[in-house]
Parts: sequence; C-alpha cells; structure tokens
Amino acid sequence: MLKYRLLTDDELKELEHEFKQFLIVNEIYDEEWRKLNAEKSKKVDELIIMFSNLVIEKSLKRIQYLEIATSEGINAYHCKDDEIELIGISTQQTGINFLSLTPDELSTTPLSIFMTSKKYEKERETTIFEMLNSGCGIIDEKRYGQLRLAYEYSTKPRQN
Repeated sequence: MLKYRLLTDDELKELEHEFKQFLIVNEIYDEEWRKLNAEKSKKVDELIIMFSNLVIEKSLKRIQYLEIATSEGINAYHCKDDEIELIGISTQQTGINFLSLTPDELSTTPLSIFMTSKKYEKERETTIFEMLNSGCGIIDEKRYGQLRLAYEYSTKPRQN
C-alpha cells in the first residue's frame, strides 16, 4: 500500500543502485526483474511502491525542522520523536504582509510570539509528509534556534 507517494522516474534512475540492492534483498535478481517488467507484472508496481515508501520514510525520519511563512506570520516547527514544537510569530496589525516586510519594518512592527507543543495525532513521518505537502519547507537547526531565541527574549521580564 502506498504510504506517501511514488518516486518519479528521475528519482528512481538516481537511486538505481539502491533499487537494485532492494530487489536483491527481496530475492529478485536481474533476469527475474527483466521478466517481470516485460510482463508488466503487478509485482513490479508493488515493489516500486515498497521501495518508494522505504526511501521517502527514511528521508522523513531525518527531518527535524520545518517552517512556513505566510502573509499572516511565520510558524516554525521542531519535529521531535514524540511531539512537535511550534514557535509562531504574527502581528495583530491589519494590512501587514509578513512576506514583504523589510528588516526595518519588522523591527518596528508589534509582534506576537508564542510557543507550544503537542503529541503527534498521526505517525511522525506522516505528519511531516503532510506538512511538506501543505507548503512547509525544511529549515536547519540554526534558523529554528534564532526563532527560539526570539521567543525566549520576548518572554523575559523587562528591566527599567
């Protein structure tokens, strides 16, 4: 059963060596693979689905941080093993487009920043896959750390 998506022909070509190893592990050797392919066997589709699931799941397991920026704000996620942590930045001002703010405008715009976390409702990798498909991009730990620092700074009591 397809869990994520099929790899494209280009992706399969790029992973040809890994796919051959996958076939060998599943006791399908060169001659048998050619025969199955020539017969347009259903087993070919099943093997490609299995391999696609394996490759994509392995990639999703390595993802730690995601972000989505919209005109309303920025949401950054730390995809931990058991829960997902969210840092959100937005503004209550109407007419502000986060995507077009300059650094100077950003520093003078009143911002709301919050942090929360919750347990995954689905499998971790399924959640990440769905988030990527809905527009999130992968970010690095440094970027997430900057947003976390902004959150921590915003929650510190101000000294007069």
